[in-house]
Amino acid sequence: MKKIIFQLSLILAFVFLMTPIFSQNFLYKREIKGIENSKQTEWYKIKLPVEVVEKANTDFSDIRIFGVSDSDTLESPFLSKKIRQRFENKQIDFKVINSSKKNNAYFFTLEKNTKIEEAVNLIKLNFDNTNFDWRITLEGSQNQNEWFEIVNDYRIISIQNDFTAYDFTKLVFPNSKYKYYRIKVTDKSESQSDNSFKNNAPKLNSAILFSQKIIEGDFKDVKTVSQNIEIDKNKKQTIIDLKLAYAIPVDFISLEVKNDFDYYRKIQFRYLKDSTKTEKGVFYNFITLHTSTLSSIEKENGVSNFFINPSSSSNIKSSHYQIIIDNQDNQALDIEKVKLKSYTDYLFARVSPSDKTTNYFLMYGDENLSKPNYDIIRFENTIPTDVTLLELDSEQKIPQKEVEKVIPLFENSFWLWGIMGAIILILTVMTFKMMKKQ
Repeated sequence: MKKIIFQLSLILAFVFLMTPIFSQNFLYKREIKGIENSKQTEWYKIKLPVEVVEKANTDFSDIRIFGVSDSDTLESPFLSKKIRQRFENKQIDFKVINSSKKNNAYFFTLEKNTKIEEAVNLIKLNFDNTNFDWRITLEGSQNQNEWFEIVNDYRIISIQNDFTAYDFTKLVFPNSKYKYYRIKVTDKSESQSDNSFKNNAPKLNSAILFSQKIIEGDFKDVKTVSQNIEIDKNKKQTIIDLKLAYAIPVDFISLEVKNDFDYYRKIQFRYLKDSTKTEKGVFYNFITLHTSTLSSIEKENGVSNFFINPSSSSNIKSSHYQIIIDNQDNQALDIEKVKLKSYTDYLFARVSPSDKTTNYFLMYGDENLSKPNYDIIRFENTIPTDVTLLELDSEQKIPQKEVEKVIPLFENSFWLWGIMGAIILILTVMTFKMMKKQ
């Protein structure tokens, strides 16, 4: 009986081994130009065009760099990187040395530590008060006798109720190196009466001085093929529909609003995940990618800017996006221009100096590949900042071998009946042998 089971196992194993195995290869390649004549010894960077970003996986797991020679094929390690815009804030030591009131204005004087040489360009204010709309005049002095105006009529605001929690209380101004800073707080207009604060006199809880450095990001403009703005009166929304030339991530939004009145609106940025045809038409499934506040307080020169959370935008690419502005019961805003930007994608590759004469290619489009695990990922800080930028040649489609479809064994009736007959015959012979032994 054991022999029967063993023979049956061999037959089944044979059947499964006959099942065809399919594999995919790279679909596209681009020759990399500039390595051979470069003075660079090891590190290079490649700027990925939008055509590559669109066709590649979002994590670039399907990308490889190969060096091809007459005798060998080498795989060059690389890591992908976006040069993101970021803010580096260094807190400046100071103390509040004076708080006072004169006429209809409140004053707070700050003294910076004299040992600190960094310029101040940001002050974050924290008041005990809520629900205010105040104006700020910021002055600087070296001796408290002669004061120089830094910013004037700067607006700060706080809105706290059952529906909204919003604060804008940071002062952003040009670099300055004064020892003393004086913050003057007024309630909309100095011409108002002494009671204009209406029992809501400013109570400064804390103030933090910063030296802020902006590290500029490397952006590329996102080309749109259509842009449509629609006012949905039933939903009380402004819907900005954007269709792009390429399916790529979006990292930055810029809205130009023509209105001069104050506004405070919830804004959503969504991407089209998929669509479904129904009896009532096509249903478009939009997913919210980012939520923020569109406020007249924070716009600069009529423009409001939004950075999309990197953890959200980096894994999403689409050719169809929407911006939703919730108007509630307010007048719809007059949106004049919408601009989208995406961070530029770079590949930083390491090539051995002895391999510079090899022809190198960027290969992509193999969806079955997993993300490579190179050692250089753990030593990203060792990559030089000044590396040679290589050029990519035009895209070439890689011819794919046509795999002849093999009919699985179980779909062929001749083989199926043959195997069943063999099994029945073996079982019959073994049965008679056992009966004779008895």
